[in-house]
Amino acid sequence: MKCNICEIRCDINEHSNGRCGTYISDGNAVLQDPSIGYLKADPISIETVPILHYYPSGKFLQVFSNGCNFRCPGCVTRLVSSSSSLDWPNISLSQVISIAMQQECIGIVSMLNEPAANYYLFKELATLAKEHGLLVGCSTNCYFTDEALKELGNLLDFVSVGIKGFSNRSYRVCGVSASDPVFRNIATLIRMDVHVEAAVVYYRGNEDEIVNVTKKLSDISSTIPMQIMRFIPFGDASLELEPSVGEAERLCKTLSEHVDHVYLFNSPGTEMLHTYCPKCGRLLVEREYHGPMGSTLLKPWTKYTCKCDYKVPVKGISSINMHDEIGFRGYRITRACGIVHAVLTCLGVADDTMLLSLWKSISDNETLLKIQSMTQHPCSYLEFIRLIANKAGLERQGEELISFIKKRLELVYGIVAENEGHSVYYCMSSPLFALNAGRMENNLVTFAGGYSINKLLERDGKPGINVHPNFVNQHNPKTIFISGVLSRPLYEFYSLCRQYDIEPDAVVEQRVYAIPTSWDFGSPRWILGLLYITDKMYPGKLGVDIKKEANEFYKRFYGMDFKDATPNRSMHRPSSRNWPSIEENAIMLSSEYKL
Repeated sequence: MKCNICEIRCDINEHSNGRCGTYISDGNAVLQDPSIGYLKADPISIETVPILHYYPSGKFLQVFSNGCNFRCPGCVTRLVSSSSSLDWPNISLSQVISIAMQQECIGIVSMLNEPAANYYLFKELATLAKEHGLLVGCSTNCYFTDEALKELGNLLDFVSVGIKGFSNRSYRVCGVSASDPVFRNIATLIRMDVHVEAAVVYYRGNEDEIVNVTKKLSDISSTIPMQIMRFIPFGDASLELEPSVGEAERLCKTLSEHVDHVYLFNSPGTEMLHTYCPKCGRLLVEREYHGPMGSTLLKPWTKYTCKCDYKVPVKGISSINMHDEIGFRGYRITRACGIVHAVLTCLGVADDTMLLSLWKSISDNETLLKIQSMTQHPCSYLEFIRLIANKAGLERQGEELISFIKKRLELVYGIVAENEGHSVYYCMSSPLFALNAGRMENNLVTFAGGYSINKLLERDGKPGINVHPNFVNQHNPKTIFISGVLSRPLYEFYSLCRQYDIEPDAVVEQRVYAIPTSWDFGSPRWILGLLYITDKMYPGKLGVDIKKEANEFYKRFYGMDFKDATPNRSMHRPSSRNWPSIEENAIMLSSEYKL
């Protein structure tokens, strides 16, 4: 039978569950596979979806299932949205509603996986939510058929649409044929009075696509908030595809000629995450980076009208009590998965099956909070390695990795006594975005005998906070490190320092260093980052060749030479290509795992 939920219109029969892998046929109708259910339900702020112009700071219950009708390269939620079951216990619809009510959420939002893959389940949940006075929304690629969308649209209050591009070619990359259904559906939702916000990924080279998307949206409604997701390359995506924050900001300014509100994500410290009046240019409300594809308001947004009388098209009342998200919520759960994956890779695990099997035993909120704490300090990270190795039945490999790291920790510790007190500022992407005091990066500085001025921050963010230029100038760091998680070209960084009159000794003496990709957080490669940090703080005193150390690590734990690696932002992959080699992959896959 034909599935008429999305425009792919798969044949569902005894041999096929469709592209999503989540549907069956009883011979008379297409049905939701009864094994499909919601896997997790956690409260988030609506800006984490992200939705910016609907009930600002509102507390919603995030739910997700599995399955997706698209096959997008570099998908950050690939493991979650995979058609293969995570084998987690399902949360019943009544339990979802109960959690939402207990947590005092004002609504429910489906995200992380595509709701078209659990269409009937989501419709049933939405109906139940409405009966309890809850708002309902979702994140979607919006590839629904016209008839399916109209039926679902009657139950929706807000939608975040992930647009792949303007041309049919941009959609064929994701395994579907055309872009027209998406823009048709956006127009339909607008006519149905559903609040719509659009997000499109910007990678280097697709500028024309994004401009054309923006023009098309403007034809539908220039008031649709446009979210530009700066591409962060994972998997086998090349780092060369990642545009700098400066490049992304310039593109956003161009897009502002076509739509009223453009926002830039995945760019810590950017001012283009704020809301400005499109008529007079006045700053109306400020936000800061809040993890992958997320943001947070710096204070409640209570007035939507500018002094020039322009009214920002915001629906709903802003929450005065801003929800403080705990742990790995929203898309940050993909970072937790990446951290576990990074250790497994160093233990010789090459396939996702092992990760999924282990993930089931550690993905509860209590264990994830424990993991979050363990991975923030060099010494406790060793216990994290031991935890993962024991669960994977790879104790010997775990101890080998721990031994390698401990030997280098002892080397660094040996020179600390004579070299303490070096002041350091640790930022992410911008001099105006300081990493949290308790994060691994700042603890690496402390372990190396340095003093991180980040320890003087009076609040935390995820993973840091916006700071005033005076903070950096007043505490005058001798050295500045830019995070290897999200970095920035040094010429852009120094330009920002000039623009904002940031003039500590580190800038004047050009002692600003960009940490190599994924060398300071998440991956066991942080031990190489520690050696790098120590060497830059105390040149010549460490007595080791960083490149030789990196080569030994890469050879022992990745089976490749460091010089052959082409890294991207992935925590678990040492290289975007040429890894694992055919020989190394065969060795890894032939290993015996006990899960």
